[in-house]
Amino acid sequence: MKKIILALLLLIVNLSLVTFPLFAQDVKNKVITVGSGRNKLIALTFDDGPGLNTEEILKILDDKQVKATFFMLGNSIEKRPDLVKEVYSKGHEIANHTYNHINFFKYKEEDIKEKLEEELLKTQELIKSIIDYETKLVRYPYGYSRKEALEVAKKNNYKVINWTFGIDWKKMSKEEMLEQYLANIKSGYIFLMHDLPKNSKVTEILPILIDEAKKKNYKFVTVSEIIGKTK
Repeated sequence: MKKIILALLLLIVNLSLVTFPLFAQDVKNKVITVGSGRNKLIALTFDDGPGLNTEEILKILDDKQVKATFFMLGNSIEKRPDLVKEVYSKGHEIANHTYNHINFFKYKEEDIKEKLEEELLKTQELIKSIIDYETKLVRYPYGYSRKEALEVAKKNNYKVINWTFGIDWKKMSKEEMLEQYLANIKSGYIFLMHDLPKNSKVTEILPILIDEAKKKNYKFVTVSEIIGKTK
């Protein structure tokens, strides 16, 4: 009997050491940084576009039969409305990245809440005017998620989405970049990349990253899917 009790205690201890990033988010502040860890799902996200890398990224995603989420900037949308339509028509998810890409960590004016809302809603209206779709996902520039940003998001029924891993803006070789993304192929991870600037490293590593994840039986989904929210 003592052996049975001891075995049960050891089992409980071992289970307590297993962690699942199920909606692993800051529950208090409602910032989502990772999706469910119970399934082998990964979300690819691209910020700042539509831009110079978007068309090539779309070709890769089409070829690999993968869907992604594009957090689009209002001023980029105005320059390339046809690309917005193309991204959406191919079944990818469109999300809000504000209008001007203001670094609100450095914004010292008293009207910060009003400015955040203005940036959010201006891009929301642009997206709706082009594809008649109203996203409720926002990623503030630089991952800004302080109290006022969360209050503005909540007021307008948005979910604040940051990311689990991303390094494509850092100075490193293509090989180093790929190695680090590959090392972070994990259930529920939200990958961050960018599609506004012309960055050949992104388009060179993306097909390899997708192939390697698929070899491990991971599936790429949109942010809405990985957080358990329908589009």
